[in-house]
Amino acid sequence: MTTNELQKAIELQYQSKGIAKCRYNALNKVFTFLKDYNSKENAVFLNKSKEELKADYAQYWNKKLNGAENQAINDIYKYISTKSNFITIKKAANKEVKMKNDKPKSTPLSDHKIGLSAWVGDSPKVLILGTMPGDNSLREQAYYCDTAHNSFWKIMYSLFEEKDDMMSNRDFITSHNIALWDCVQSGIRKGSTDNGYDINSLIPNDIQSFLKEHPSIKTIVLNGKGKGSKKHPSTTFLFKRFFSTIDFDGKIVLLSSTSNTCSLTSEEKLEEWSVISEFVK
Repeated sequence: MTTNELQKAIELQYQSKGIAKCRYNALNKVFTFLKDYNSKENAVFLNKSKEELKADYAQYWNKKLNGAENQAINDIYKYISTKSNFITIKKAANKEVKMKNDKPKSTPLSDHKIGLSAWVGDSPKVLILGTMPGDNSLREQAYYCDTAHNSFWKIMYSLFEEKDDMMSNRDFITSHNIALWDCVQSGIRKGSTDNGYDINSLIPNDIQSFLKEHPSIKTIVLNGKGKGSKKHPSTTFLFKRFFSTIDFDGKIVLLSSTSNTCSLTSEEKLEEWSVISEFVK
């Protein structure tokens, strides 16, 4: 997760809680410092304690922290404290700490997950929404990575021409005027199953702003048309929960989930999803 994505995530929390504007301004100032700080220190993210960072922040701006700035830093540390997306490292005296960029595939993720940024090209016509990425996708930072349990890419490759081996899935899907994102920005989810969600912890993505930024989108496709429930939320359930008042003049299309837990056969799913090829023309 980038610093910009982290800032956006905390701002969405502020929005949901009705936090005053002064805290937003303080948060922006803190992130201005953090971006410079990280580049200078070459840190993965936050290699000092909260109090040490506050002292560095005060020195950076040559002033004492005000209440809003102090709280903004507290908010950042609170947000990342249970997340595996960030690595906090303490430097031993006179020793260099070296961090490897890669990590074993078996490394368990925290139950508090942070989703991916949208995959979007220049002029998307269709936005496909899921719930949020599974653990494999979060580790790889790419959508629908668990091909053993999800047929999304198999379906897309069947609907459109075979992609070049040198082309990434991201470039492939966006080249066909399709954007990928999810209903959920962050929240508690145990594992990758739909019954692993803590519904009250979920923070939605800002779909409304995304649609305003990309007016070429004329169709929203929900990957999973099952009714769902609080204990077992589907994409349709989450979309209705978070975006029932969304301002959108285009089509909202509900399709069967590409997950292999769906009872449809591969041929039936492919036939249902074939409508996508008409929407992107």
